[in-house]
Amino acid sequence: MNRPTTALLPLVLTICLHSPLAFAEEDGASQLTTINKIIRGEGRPGETATAKNGEVIYTVLEGGVVEIRNLRYNTVQRFNTIKSNDNNRSK
Repeated sequence: MNRPTTALLPLVLTICLHSPLAFAEEDGASQLTTINKIIRGEGRPGETATAKNGEVIYTVLEGGVVEIRNLRYNTVQRFNTIKSNDNNRSK
């Protein structure tokens, strides 16, 4: 596999594992919207969203890096988002 595909695998798995049913009912739509915005690279530094169970926290760091922190398993993933108008994404 080439590097961009390999780098996106954890992202795809994270999205698949966090279906809309995994978010709080009262503000689930807003949390899901915020998480999707963060994952797509549209979030601003400091923006944060938390899954319903409170175990997974999505944060936008400086420079647009996205951090996914799983408190249950004490793991952290960080990745740069690829924007749709990025001409270098195929390299």
